[in-house]
Amino acid sequence: MITKLIESYFPQIVKFSHCLSCQRQIHGQVIQYSSRADFRMAPNVFRQKKIYTAIVQDVFNASSTIKIIRLYVKEEGFSFKAGQWVDFYVPGIQEVTGYSMTSPPNEAKEKGILELAVKYGKFPPTHWVHTSCASGAEIQIRVGGDFYYDPLANQKEAEANLLLVGGGVGINPLVSILCEYRDLLLAKQFQLETSLQPGKVHLLYSAGTENELVFRDTFTEMEREHPTLTCQYFVTRHPPQPVSSPGIHYSRIAENNVADSIQTLGKKTLCYVCGPSTMTDDVANWLLKLGIEKEYIRYEKWW
Repeated sequence: MITKLIESYFPQIVKFSHCLSCQRQIHGQVIQYSSRADFRMAPNVFRQKKIYTAIVQDVFNASSTIKIIRLYVKEEGFSFKAGQWVDFYVPGIQEVTGYSMTSPPNEAKEKGILELAVKYGKFPPTHWVHTSCASGAEIQIRVGGDFYYDPLANQKEAEANLLLVGGGVGINPLVSILCEYRDLLLAKQFQLETSLQPGKVHLLYSAGTENELVFRDTFTEMEREHPTLTCQYFVTRHPPQPVSSPGIHYSRIAENNVADSIQTLGKKTLCYVCGPSTMTDDVANWLLKLGIEKEYIRYEKWW
């Protein structure tokens, strides 16, 4: 695995260290995208032309309201960038929805594997995932999205400090981004001669209940292995029991939490925000007030 990570990362990173003019430029405005509840609502967002057939390998409960679905794409050439999503087509269901990947791009490139986290809902494809989806089922997917982290194509992006702010299932694309960051660190660890210096990352992760912080254990393990990553957890509904869990803030993510992160990371921090529209609007405005330039703020709305 480590060898493949090194092969995936460093030939490209070395090339871009000598050709910074090839870097993808960050847009010159706060990046805002439409809901992915129906692909017709976001007609101008990038999508790959090819639609792939995917086989359900596994589906299981991550919480009482969220299921993880693990998919396998047999066809060669399937890939995505960390933070992107797939249009999700279920045979026999007319409606189409979109789900962000929660797995690393490298796993898709090497093995054709991707994972999605789907919160319960009555929209037909989502309802199918929660009530009818089973191993062996076939669906179709198409990768899309302009909200992503792409360190392989951009050395400046690879070395930037990152602030990730996720609310509810808006955490999903940020999981993939963190997996990509982790793989970058692992590749760096085994290529000590490279000049690449990945930055620090702060994660602010909010959910309605402690049970819905479904990726907390994953992030805690990453944080233990990589001291450049710091995570904070927020629960918006207070628990019924009088004893609170350690390490959790029983409040919404507030302006001072964002300000504290920026004070540590600096004003050149690349910021990714995903969650309910009110949260993303608030965080983007706080970042602007803190002196973060618009081109360093990327966010995607869902509702």
